[in-house]
Amino acid sequence: MGTNRLREGSVRAGVGRHSARWVPALLAAVLSLSVGPIALAMPGPAPGEINQAGASRPGAPRVPASRKLVAKVDLAKTVLPSDDWTFRPTVVVRRGASQGSGTIIASVEGETLVLTAAHVVAESGPISVELHRYNLGLERTPAPPGAWPRPIDAEIAAMDRAADLAILRIDRLAALPYVARLATARRELAVDSIVTSIGIDLGKHLSSWSTPLVEALWFELNDNREERLFFITARAPEHGRSGGGLFLPDGELVGVCIGHAELVRGRRQGVFASRESIRQLLADHDLIAVIARSESQRSRLGRHRSRRSGAGGRDSDATSPSSVTPTGAVGVGR
Repeated sequence: MGTNRLREGSVRAGVGRHSARWVPALLAAVLSLSVGPIALAMPGPAPGEINQAGASRPGAPRVPASRKLVAKVDLAKTVLPSDDWTFRPTVVVRRGASQGSGTIIASVEGETLVLTAAHVVAESGPISVELHRYNLGLERTPAPPGAWPRPIDAEIAAMDRAADLAILRIDRLAALPYVARLATARRELAVDSIVTSIGIDLGKHLSSWSTPLVEALWFELNDNREERLFFITARAPEHGRSGGGLFLPDGELVGVCIGHAELVRGRRQGVFASRESIRQLLADHDLIAVIARSESQRSRLGRHRSRRSGAGGRDSDATSPSSVTPTGAVGVGR
């Protein structure tokens, strides 16, 4: 396909909005940290969004149509096995006045990696990743001492502005119990496949929704001169979701939310950095070994079941978007 380079300045300046034996050591590592300003919902959709967001969760149980009126299944209060590698690894990322979402993709003793969008951490100043009780599986237990969430200092370990991706590193912390699983590259992600976006809208609401994949497109983003593969979804994300994960039905992470664009006049669609760009960034900065150690650790603990499905990009004659608007949020919830 021909390259349609996105015009410089066409994008508004974006800012981002159980194992039980792990918990005592992890709590000891975070209890002395300062208090953050936001209390998020526990895994799953917020009350009032059960029918839509709950049914969209990867691995969510299906209620037969004939029983929907009598079953009254409250999916918001149903903790699914897939929550352990989708909802629970989802965190708030802050830098300066900006904030967005992020996903924990690896965690071993002394090193944790968080995947997010590059524009979320584009400002200057210290970076923090907020740990909430649901990140530790503690949302239904008596509150540990102190206030939550706990902001944890982080640094940029890798960045690819052409894909709008960043990987953050947290050190001096015990291994976290819940980590997302990266999708492999063994087969294409077909158009019309159903994918699920998970993120923290407006920096306050942890939620998910499912949407069809419209297209996989290679194009140059903003003033970057290198093409990257992006996934286009039928539904456009809200502010604050930038940096959040895009998941396959089996719970594997296949993309990262970076914004929305109009490929069809008057119709906003979601734009997500691809699994290919994520894995390339990890390889370029020698971080694959950390992912492997993290996966091996969870496999030994019986918390990680390997999957063989994956997704891939493909060439297309579709037109690249003329502009992509980052879905960050400024100063929300501060």
